[in-house]
Amino acid sequence: MTRLKESTLLNCTADQTQQGLEDFFNSLRKRDGVARLRLRVPVRGATEYGLSLDREVVIEARRALHGGEVPERFEIAWMSEGSVAFPRFEGTLGIGGKSASGHCCIELDGSYTPPFDGAGKIFDATIGHQIAQATAREFLKDLKSAIESRLPS
Repeated sequence: MTRLKESTLLNCTADQTQQGLEDFFNSLRKRDGVARLRLRVPVRGATEYGLSLDREVVIEARRALHGGEVPERFEIAWMSEGSVAFPRFEGTLGIGGKSASGHCCIELDGSYTPPFDGAGKIFDATIGHQIAQATAREFLKDLKSAIESRLPS
């Protein structure tokens, strides 16, 4: 398994972030009860043109329970629908860095197993992990945008 850890700073409080995450994940649920999301992977050198690859994934996100308490954290997992060529990610999405200035941080921390055994490990070591990191950064950027756009002006 390969560890993946990325974070981003938001211009809102931890409470606003927590509510924004709940609203965002609830908005992804379709009539069949399954939440789906398109994850984007920016193409190196082409981001100034807005080019990216994307893949629809099934995403599971729920508030984490720890010792009967609900910490400011979500358990999160996603996997590509209909393809084994993409890894399954499992981890947490934490809310931290509460400050008096009204800023907080969301941190994605988890792991994935590259597909295709040995060949997947080689791919992951050469470029796959960079793709995973870029995907995580884009995911956090999308979360930040969704949360901040719902804030009152």
